[in-house]
Order: sequence, then structure tokens, then C-alpha cells
Amino acid sequence: MIYLNAGNLWTNDYLDKVIELNEQHKDDEIQVKALFGSIAKLTPTARSADRLPYLEWSMIDKYVDKAQKNGIKIRYTLNASCLGSMQDFRQLWEGKLKADIVELHAIGITEWTVTSPLLLIQLRELFPDDLLEVSTIAEVDTLADVLRWMGLGANGFNLATKTNRDFDVIEEIVTSGAEISILANEACLYRCPYRRDCYNLSSHNSERGEELFDFYPFRWCNIARMGNIVEWIQARVVLPQWMHLYQDHGIDWFKIAYRTHPYEVAIPILELYMNKYHGGNYLDLWPTIKRLGDTEEPADKQYISCEELDRLSFIQYFMRNGSKCDHNICGVTCLYCDSVIKKAQVHKDA
Repeated sequence: MIYLNAGNLWTNDYLDKVIELNEQHKDDEIQVKALFGSIAKLTPTARSADRLPYLEWSMIDKYVDKAQKNGIKIRYTLNASCLGSMQDFRQLWEGKLKADIVELHAIGITEWTVTSPLLLIQLRELFPDDLLEVSTIAEVDTLADVLRWMGLGANGFNLATKTNRDFDVIEEIVTSGAEISILANEACLYRCPYRRDCYNLSSHNSERGEELFDFYPFRWCNIARMGNIVEWIQARVVLPQWMHLYQDHGIDWFKIAYRTHPYEVAIPILELYMNKYHGGNYLDLWPTIKRLGDTEEPADKQYISCEELDRLSFIQYFMRNGSKCDHNICGVTCLYCDSVIKKAQVHKDA
């Protein structure tokens, strides 16, 4: 069985559609078993408040109850990459945060995603039996990392995206016995230099509509991809039809990202993963950042054929050689992705 942890839009229309899709695919060995996300201005998270929904407590209660009655857990994200100063965090924890987390637990939330070891320790003391998943933001990418975090109380891990195609490391990590998840559709630059700033700025609630520093960092990374199309396939995206290959290496859980985007963006992506196949444009799997970076719409300008990637046995190359990526320089000492993109790119103006 493939289990999906999909972004949570916190709307009834969205939840109804997820329930409907689960029913449609109940015999297809794939189900959405968790929805991840957080509420604006309630708890620290890795998304700025202007990108998140706000719900009253009564609405959260009803939403969680409906999801649970349909076999879906709400995995609440407390994944801010920075806690601020110790004094600030202590004041927040003792003044409001701890009480709000206890209230969320009381209404039925028993799964959490965290980045900070300190917060994880506090949660484990509060909730001995809950699922505490370490966020991909923590960049866990070795068995040694996993064991360290497990010693602090973690029992779930969303691996660093840079690890997605290192199958040797994945096989080692699953021996830990923890719940291991792969973020499937994040097309961030491979080993992105902006990644730390990106999450820290969001965690400190930076407004993304402002043109400060030329829309840093979203415009910067998007321009890099648009200017060098090979960056898209160097990104560690997992196509829907590749999920079964990860199952063969011990991975049953896949995280599908789009939670800060509207229904009409989210549902088509989820449907592709639940169908376990996409032969069209690779960029269709990634929720756009156009409105955040004020750049061109990538999928309108560029097309990479997923069908051609499969014909070229793209992922099979990484199943054999993924562990070598750490020892190569893309485009310099390794030209594999450069050779593939020449065949998989479809020129839209042709």
C-alpha cells in the first residue's frame, strides 16, 4: 500500500474531494492517510501567515473530526526553522503555544511535524504515544542522523530532498524502523543555496508579496530554473509512476506539497499521484511560485516530457548511481542530466 501525506487546504470542499478520491482508489493500493498543515497566527510554522488559512477553534474541531471519521489523520506542522531567541521561545511556549498545542491534541490531533529538537523534546514529554515526524527542513540524510533524532523521541522522518535519489542511503535509513517519508514533488534547486534563508524568512513571517531585494529568494531560484532547464530534472522530484520503485526499497509514505495554493492547483496534482502515473509535463507536478516571485509561469514556458524520462530509464540510472551524486559536480564532472534534458525537453514554440 502507498500512503500519501498531502497538503491540507483546511476547506470542506478540499476535504470532501480527498475523501472522494480515497473511495475511488480504495482498490488501487493507494490512499491519502494524512493531511499536513497549520493554522495562520496560531502556531510557529515554516510558512508566513499571509499564505495560510485562519480557522476558529470550532471549525478546526469539526474538520479534524470529519477527517478522522474517514480514516485521515491531520498531521499538524510545527516546523518553523528558527525558534528565535531562547527568551522569546520560552515566553511563547509558556504564554500561549503550549496551551494551544494541548488544545489541538484534545480535539484529536496526534501527529506532528517539527524541525527543532527542543520542540520535539517538549512534545514527546506531553504526548508519549504521538507520531513526531522530523521535517524535511531539518535535512536528515543519513542513518546516523535518524538514530540521533530517535534518541530525542522522534519516530517519523521526512527525509532531506537531496536524498531522494540516493537509494543506498534510503535502504540504510529504513532499517531504523521509523516511519520514513519522501517529499515527492518539491522542485527546489538541487542543493539550493537559498534554502536556509527561504525557510528562516518564512518562519519569521516575512510577507511574500513585497518586492524587497527583488523578491528574494523566490524570483532568484525561479530565474535559475527558467534560465537552465536541466535544473528541473536535477531537482529530486519523484514521478507518480516511480513510487512503486521506492516501495521496493522500503518507502511506503510520500508527501505531496501544495498546501499554500488554491484548490484548482492542488487537486490536479493529487489526482496524478493517486493515479500513480503522469506522462505529461514534469512541471505540472510542482505548485507554481509565480505569484510569490512575480516571474513567468514555468509550465506555460517550458515542457519536460515525463513519458520520455521513463523511456530513457531516467530514475533507473539513479537507482544504480544515485550515491555518486554527492561526489560529482552537476554539469562539470557529471553530464547525465544534461544529456537527458536534450531528449526530454519539448520546445513549446516549435
